[in-house]
Amino acid sequence: MKKNLFVMLVLCFITIGSFAQINKAKIIDNGGSGFYKAVAVSEKSLPDFVVYRPENIRKAVKKEGKLPVIVFANGGCANSSINHERVLSEIASQGYVVIAIGALQMTLDERKHESTDAKMLLKAIDWITAQADNKKGDYYKNVNLDKIAAGGQSCGGAQILAVAGDSRIKNFMMFNSGMGDMTMAGASSKSLEMLDAKIIYIVGGQSDIATNNALLDYERINHVPVAFANLVEGGHMGTFGEEYGGSFAKMATDWLNWLFKGKDSSSVFLKSELSKYPGWTMKSKNFEL
Repeated sequence: MKKNLFVMLVLCFITIGSFAQINKAKIIDNGGSGFYKAVAVSEKSLPDFVVYRPENIRKAVKKEGKLPVIVFANGGCANSSINHERVLSEIASQGYVVIAIGALQMTLDERKHESTDAKMLLKAIDWITAQADNKKGDYYKNVNLDKIAAGGQSCGGAQILAVAGDSRIKNFMMFNSGMGDMTMAGASSKSLEMLDAKIIYIVGGQSDIATNNALLDYERINHVPVAFANLVEGGHMGTFGEEYGGSFAKMATDWLNWLFKGKDSSSVFLKSELSKYPGWTMKSKNFEL
């Protein structure tokens, strides 16, 4: 009995210690379909963001090595990622740390829609950089600062292009987003010239209001590798509302795993082999074959 009590106390200490810097937490879709149960947390030192991460980071790092990081900007340039949480949690369950703009909301009723500044993405990068050196935190030596991606949905895509000149960002993901000839959130077609890393557009067909602008961007990008993934009947929110983030989450994870983890999904992006992606089309250019 004493031995069992000791084990319970140790487990309790580990859990409390691991989450000592966390205000509150939320599990989405039972933690995702990946190897590492994901949790969405509000960090005391970063209250205006949500961190989607493996619940047991050390377990993930033991198998994966240091985890890549994604910073994410929301549709409407809003201060809430609740409409995107299923995709972001799913990515985290595959062994990533995702930092999204906006405080953690437990329910939709908590949402107070306010606009945000693209520079918040850089604040997120600054924060995780500091946490990687913080011996008291969960992220100490557990994140790979050489593998940082920026993702954004709709207006959030404009936000990631607004900070595209930051050399710390090694990968860009535009969900239902494209600049075309617009100016929005501090970005324009000129922002494409600042890109210095691979970029993918993930859109939802002609019923997605961003698709035509995304196609214009694709045509104009000639100096970095670019892929264009199109769920023909996806619409402007794609599969963000589906369990485990649906095929949008799968496409994003394949992209990230290929570029950041060396897992060979190249045939999806370079050869348009889409047997596991019914209803999708793909094209790409500027990649070294």
